[in-house]
Amino acid sequence: MTKRKHSKRRYRLNPQFTRFIIYFLVFLALGIYGVTNISKAVADMKYKESNEYKLLSLGYSETDTKKLLEILNSEDIQTILDEGEYNELYPQIINQKYFLVKNYKDYVAYKVDNEDIPYEKVIAIVNVKAANGWYSITENTNIADGNLMIVNKFYSLSSSYSPEDLENVSLQYAYADNKASAIVIQAFEQMYYDVLDNLNVHLMVNSSYRSYEDQEEIYNDYKNVSLKYADSYAARPGYSEHQTGLALDITSLEHKNQKEFTSSIEYEWLKNNAHKYGFILRYPEGKEDITGYNNESWHFRYVGIDVATQIFNEQITFDEYYAYYLDK
Repeated sequence: MTKRKHSKRRYRLNPQFTRFIIYFLVFLALGIYGVTNISKAVADMKYKESNEYKLLSLGYSETDTKKLLEILNSEDIQTILDEGEYNELYPQIINQKYFLVKNYKDYVAYKVDNEDIPYEKVIAIVNVKAANGWYSITENTNIADGNLMIVNKFYSLSSSYSPEDLENVSLQYAYADNKASAIVIQAFEQMYYDVLDNLNVHLMVNSSYRSYEDQEEIYNDYKNVSLKYADSYAARPGYSEHQTGLALDITSLEHKNQKEFTSSIEYEWLKNNAHKYGFILRYPEGKEDITGYNNESWHFRYVGIDVATQIFNEQITFDEYYAYYLDK
């Protein structure tokens, strides 16, 4: 019996169908390519309308552009764009260490009006409210801040305020009728003995706690010369740190005169070491436009060791510290 041979059938695509498939694939590829390019073109058009692209086009760096877009609202960004050219003012301001977003417009306005003032000082002046003028905007200080309560030409205490922990300062290192908060006296005692051991000098407390009425009498004496003179050298009643019980006016037995004390070795020692005991030089030289007072080499304020050390290391005033770290 013979086996039947099975022939293999070959299937061939219809040429017309083959051409159709080829054309279809070609058109599909072209379509995808076209859609992709159209989408890219649309995206490019949209990007060129973005504030990011516009800022970069004006010459702002990628880093500054990103930061400007993160911290400023659309109105502020538009103000920058409307200038039509790069302006170093904006990057300089936002990159300052103590920059606060809430004060952005005030920084810009103050810098425009005071071109010669360095950016760093512009930030400080605006932050502590000094750009508004002394005593122009005032409010009650938050006594709940304790050792960190701020009293200056913008924050005040009521006429009835008096610390609850006042103690007499020993006549061993203070003149008569001096009182201060207990924690201040304790810190000063330690500093007193360390100065005595290191320098053989006897620190003395000239003035400490003053009541509202005490300060009123002192201020009026200065005011008899002139209001400007009074506001440069004395606080108005209610605006004196001495009312907090946290401030001490310090000289020494060896250099009783304040002018002599300013050039003394003990003053130099205090400038470099008082923070280790929780004290800061409250009104340092060169900071008059931030504190509102002329340099007072004798006026030290207790804020605690940690804060005093930070203020010392950053070389800022308590006003600057409070504005940036506590009053954000």
